[in-house]
Amino acid sequence: MQRAIAGGRRACQVGAVAAALLLARAPAAAQDMYPPNKTYFEARAADGVTVAEGCLSDPVFASSRPCGPRAKKAVEVITRLRTLLGPFPQKRLTVEYAVTREEQKRFVAVETGKIQAGDDVMAVATDDLVIPDFLPRETARQWLLGAALRWRGGDVWLAEGLPEYLAWRDLQSTNPEVARTLVAEAMRDSVAGSRERPAFGFWGGGSGQEEATIAASRQRGLLILRTLETVIDRERVDRVLPLFLRRYAGRPVSAVEFERVCEEVAGRNLSWFFTYFGTGGGVPEIEMRRVPSESAGVAAGEISVKGLPAEGSVRVEMTVRTAQGAVRHSVATHGAVTPFTVNVPGPALSMTMDPEQRILRWTEAARRWKAQLAILATLTGPPAVKDPPGAIDAYRRALGADPADASLRAQALHERLGKIEFERHDLEAAMAELDMAINGHALSPLETYLNRGRAYLSRIEVWQKMERRDQAKADARAGLDLPGAVLLQEANPDAGPSGATLGLALGMRQALLTRHSP
Repeated sequence: MQRAIAGGRRACQVGAVAAALLLARAPAAAQDMYPPNKTYFEARAADGVTVAEGCLSDPVFASSRPCGPRAKKAVEVITRLRTLLGPFPQKRLTVEYAVTREEQKRFVAVETGKIQAGDDVMAVATDDLVIPDFLPRETARQWLLGAALRWRGGDVWLAEGLPEYLAWRDLQSTNPEVARTLVAEAMRDSVAGSRERPAFGFWGGGSGQEEATIAASRQRGLLILRTLETVIDRERVDRVLPLFLRRYAGRPVSAVEFERVCEEVAGRNLSWFFTYFGTGGGVPEIEMRRVPSESAGVAAGEISVKGLPAEGSVRVEMTVRTAQGAVRHSVATHGAVTPFTVNVPGPALSMTMDPEQRILRWTEAARRWKAQLAILATLTGPPAVKDPPGAIDAYRRALGADPADASLRAQALHERLGKIEFERHDLEAAMAELDMAINGHALSPLETYLNRGRAYLSRIEVWQKMERRDQAKADARAGLDLPGAVLLQEANPDAGPSGATLGLALGMRQALLTRHSP
């Protein structure tokens, strides 16, 4: 899977945004509005909003961290989202690097008019391969901060889900493939109950459990708000958002107030929706099956729903493929079983339900990943150190729980399994597992490349153990050809605080310098 995910912006959108930007270095007279001994790059939107990006003063870092791209991207996001949310609530937004040790501990700090993050985040803040939702999400959060909304406890899914949903909307217009991956990961991981570090998105400061809760709430909130679109339609959701911000500016809010605005705009009671998906944490089972049709020009089927309240209804989209082309159709569910028919130009070859995964529901990927998580939960700590035979058995059972790799987790499991086999000196088994990881694919391009890079590092060790220097160097060169943002990622997630910060690139470069007898 060598397709680039970072590009793909439509030319007309780029042109429209570029026309809205007036870019310039901050003049000397303006420097007194910022902290001393810092320089800033300013990007201005057509409506006068200025985004100032703090520039690194250290020439070593500054050469690899050009100043300006983050400010430009934030302005682009502001320009697009203001058509949905209204004017940006501040005249100035500052985006800058965390400098002090305390600032860096927080990873990401967001306050009214300011986004601050450490170098590990800022270095890839404009790279759609790594954290494409970071700048759109935190820029969108400024509308919520500008309205001075004060969230009551217990509604993390909405407090985190709203800015994530807005980031997804922005990405949908600029890079649809990235937006689809963001949703697919959320549909798999949050539904399955995964607490693994997501390949997309970035966890904020705090303990590991707090970070996992924030990440899961963010993903679930995104899925709930996308599902809301199928209940009241997107046009009404677009009316709800600015009305909610205006009405509750400066006031304590919760999902209850958001629900009231949704009901007002939709003109009907939605308590079932927010109780089930929000406070109840519900996940329905929705399936579609074909039934015989009396006419070749009509495709028939029924949608079964399990788990929704009796009054619950969602609009299910489907694609019917025929030899003459595809037909899009949608049907609102009613009760446990909803029959439907679709007029088609020829016999239906296949029918796909909810192709864009717009409804928060159980999917096969989530089911398989949940089964694998239950098996892997028996492992504690670095598995290769405490119980290599037990770890190998667990990883092989996890692979067996999803033989078709519906969850797209096999690549990561093969990579870790290969590392464990190497640690117990079974080079042949290690090589077989690592080869599968290098040739495998994950759900997101970042995860695919990251697993591949880690597998290269482990395979280099195997080659070196076998005194095959040329093959080791070839793998090191292949590893260094991976995207630059991937090479910045940690080389060993199980290494603990002392080893987790080592980048993949360092391991590849060390391999090129290693001398072994032929």
